[in-house]
Amino acid sequence: MKKALKWTFIIIGGLVVLLLAAAFIVPIVFKDDIKAAIDKEIAKSVNADVLFDIDKFDLTLFKNFPNITAQMREFGVINRAPFEGVPLFVAEEFEVEVNLKDILFGDALRVKGISIINPIVEIHVLADGKANYDIAVPSTDTTTTTEEPGGDFSFGIDHWEIVNGEVIYDDKSLPFLMTLKGLNHSGSGDFTQDVFDLRTKTVADTLTMEYGGAEYLSDKRVEIDATISISEQYTRYTFKENTARLNDFALSFDGWFKMNEKDFGMDISFKSPETEFKDILSLIPGMYSESFKNIETKGELAFNGFAKGTYSETQMPAFNLNLLVKDAMFKYPDLPTPVNNINVDLLVDNKDGVIDNTIIDLKKLHLDLGSNPIDARALVTKMYPTNVDATVSAKFNLAELNKMFPMQGLDMKGSYALNVNAKGVYDSLKKTIPAIDATMSLADGFVKSADFPMPLEDLKFLSTIKNTSGKMAETIMTVKDLSLLLDGERFNANLALENLDDYTWDMNVKGGVDLEKITKIFPLEGMTLAGKVKADIATKGKYSDVQASKYDRLPTSGSASLQNFKYLTKDLPPVGISQATMSFDPKQIQLQNLKGTIGKSDFAVTGSVLNYIAYVFSENATIKGVVNFNSTLFDLNEFMTESETTTTTTDTAALSVIPVPQNIDFVLKSDIKTVKLMNFTMTNASGDIVVKDGVANMSGLKFNMLGGGFVVNGTYNTKDLAHPKYDMVLNINNVSMKEASSASSLVTTYAPIAGLVNGNFSTDFKLSGELLQDMMPNMATVFGDGNIKIAQAALTGSKLVSGITSITKLNDTDQVTLKDVLMKASIKNGRLTVEPFDVKFGTYKTVVAGSTGLDGSLDYTLKMDVPAGKLGTQFNSLVSKYSGTKSDPNAPIPVTIGVGGNYANPSTKLVMDDQKQQVKDAATTAAKEEGTKALEKAVKGTEAEKVIGKLLGKDTAKTTAKADTTKTTTQEKQVEDAKSLIKGLLKKKKN
Repeated sequence: MKKALKWTFIIIGGLVVLLLAAAFIVPIVFKDDIKAAIDKEIAKSVNADVLFDIDKFDLTLFKNFPNITAQMREFGVINRAPFEGVPLFVAEEFEVEVNLKDILFGDALRVKGISIINPIVEIHVLADGKANYDIAVPSTDTTTTTEEPGGDFSFGIDHWEIVNGEVIYDDKSLPFLMTLKGLNHSGSGDFTQDVFDLRTKTVADTLTMEYGGAEYLSDKRVEIDATISISEQYTRYTFKENTARLNDFALSFDGWFKMNEKDFGMDISFKSPETEFKDILSLIPGMYSESFKNIETKGELAFNGFAKGTYSETQMPAFNLNLLVKDAMFKYPDLPTPVNNINVDLLVDNKDGVIDNTIIDLKKLHLDLGSNPIDARALVTKMYPTNVDATVSAKFNLAELNKMFPMQGLDMKGSYALNVNAKGVYDSLKKTIPAIDATMSLADGFVKSADFPMPLEDLKFLSTIKNTSGKMAETIMTVKDLSLLLDGERFNANLALENLDDYTWDMNVKGGVDLEKITKIFPLEGMTLAGKVKADIATKGKYSDVQASKYDRLPTSGSASLQNFKYLTKDLPPVGISQATMSFDPKQIQLQNLKGTIGKSDFAVTGSVLNYIAYVFSENATIKGVVNFNSTLFDLNEFMTESETTTTTTDTAALSVIPVPQNIDFVLKSDIKTVKLMNFTMTNASGDIVVKDGVANMSGLKFNMLGGGFVVNGTYNTKDLAHPKYDMVLNINNVSMKEASSASSLVTTYAPIAGLVNGNFSTDFKLSGELLQDMMPNMATVFGDGNIKIAQAALTGSKLVSGITSITKLNDTDQVTLKDVLMKASIKNGRLTVEPFDVKFGTYKTVVAGSTGLDGSLDYTLKMDVPAGKLGTQFNSLVSKYSGTKSDPNAPIPVTIGVGGNYANPSTKLVMDDQKQQVKDAATTAAKEEGTKALEKAVKGTEAEKVIGKLLGKDTAKTTAKADTTKTTTQEKQVEDAKSLIKGLLKKKKN
């Protein structure tokens, strides 16, 4: 017996050890298999990215022994299209506790507990109804199967909890938005039973709800403690013990709610179990704060209602809501005056679920703000067309209200009164409104802000709205004797507005306003205004005449002036106007004297502005004008937007495109002494600039720059701001080549050698292409064509010159001179090409032709006649080989030199095929002069006969082969040029 017990304990102990070992080993040894199995199942069934780290997945018996606990940390489900990157569910920790015995031996799986720590849940529904929680992969199985009767297996859960959660529900199809923050929830229920009680407790620090763009609840605290009976296969919910609170306002529910296949059934009643007015006061925005508990209140409250019937896509349940507040008051402890005599009697009733049959009956609303009474009554008996019968009356002593509800830094005085009576039908289709008789007035008004010592004084106005028939066309609105005094400046205005079908107005404004004082009382964020405006303007008319462009029927007249105006904002340089006067009529504004500054620039403007009324009233109208613009300095760089781009070493500011407005049609006649644009300085600028449809057209624009004169005709086009274009004809006279190279990226790119040339040039050149966003030319798009004239210029100290001197062995070619040169040049496909033109290397005439690439590559030929005695031995041997004679030392020998490489590292070489051709041509000429027969006789029977025969073109097969080779070489060169262009563009893009 003892032996048997001994072995029994040994076996049990071994099983325990084995089980403990398994608890350690299984999660470690099989974690990769577990992760693979989970990923496989997720891929089959979930159309979302389920993210978790297997190293942060635990499966243990020790935390809640004998239950097994699975725990994931930093777990998330991230949506795919059309909700890319939206987190559907994210949790810091997700834990499930399961009864191990049920897993091993039972037919029922009982989850002991689920715990979710710090979760974020985002539910989004698009306007078409597609929801981000619909992440199940659709089944491809189209076969119909008969559902088998359920077995003995069942599922149960003891409890669950959510700790510090955040929930966002955004449904664009309704539209409805709800956010919950600081959500803590716990619950329990036996889902293995057909009928059971679900017990839940929920607390949320803040609840916000919006419907149709209107916010109904804002940052309200929520508490719900509910026991709900669940039956009929989880479709029927019966309210038992329950209480819900918004801030201090409590509600309890009774009845049931049932989810049917296509609709929802309900019979729910609700009421407030508490009867203190203070509870509902907590729902008013701004009231529920730290000091709310100290507010003194009294009064009775009754709140109840019901919802009964069916809710579906086409049906609403009947509903009812009653609110009664009787003899209530409230008072802040630190203020002397209470809000008294608060009485509210409100009924919202719908007996049949048809929303148009809803009745809203505000039988009574009264409260006294100190000695300031407010009374209102309203009855709405149909939603559409809306039947309205309402009255509102109020009288306010603003000084008393200022003491009751003090606003720091603001002092108010005055008598304000409001009376409104409205009765009738609002129908937007039939264009009817209730008959209205309303008046609003202010007398002896006073407003003073602590931010500025000057108050608005003697504020007054009388405003009325009258409509006796209900027809919108017979509505009359008036604002009479609007007046205020600011620092001794009086401002007056009157307005009469009639006919809401065709707005008809009659308005006059007269007086002066100090903009700086106004903006200090009513600040404008990011903007500073100053200056004194004086105006005396009268206007009247009909909106239909505006739409028909019949501006002669809109009598507008008057004058306005502005002095010492300043405008400061971060996006533009400071604007100042020392003085400006203008006069008005229906057709135009006449600018008579406008002088001012923009940053460092000054300007004086006269002229006329047309179509201004249409421009004010219509988004698509174009304002027109002819303006004379004069300035001594106009710095366009100050108008360019600066965008900060940070690198590892420096901060740089990149200039951006200057847009030309689409809805401006202006002729600008300019006379400007100095203009600055980027790194250019222009003087004595004059000419016309026509601005229209997003394009600036320059006509005969003249100015001096870089030591010479310019005349520009062409366009600057910003219709496509991403790809602004220019198309210009430049007439340039006597401009320094060195200065042009330092000032122009075009010259620097395509003719860098110009920076070393002493001399001036003139040109007639057509130029077009795109600008980059920094207003610099996009070199890959430049197209140009024209003539370049150079009267006198010289070049020394260049690597090109030293390379040519080295290959020719000429000692007197270290200076290149150009005189009376006329070269034809073009820019196309990223290369500047020049046709042959003459220069002198020392005393040697040289013909230059070729091209420079966007990538800096050079491809030029130089042809010069050099005395034979000046050449190296390689030239003498070549001449001897092909001529058969010793050359005269002073005889000119044609030499062709090729220049390649790039400007920084040029390469020079003899073009041998060209040398042979030149010698052949020389021999042919000699043969013709001395006689072909004599030449053949002299060389007959010698090796020279074959050479001369070849030089004279008798070997036609060789000539044809050479032509084919030349053709192939040309094609290869085009390919290489294309490759160089691409490399250059890519290199520029990287930089």
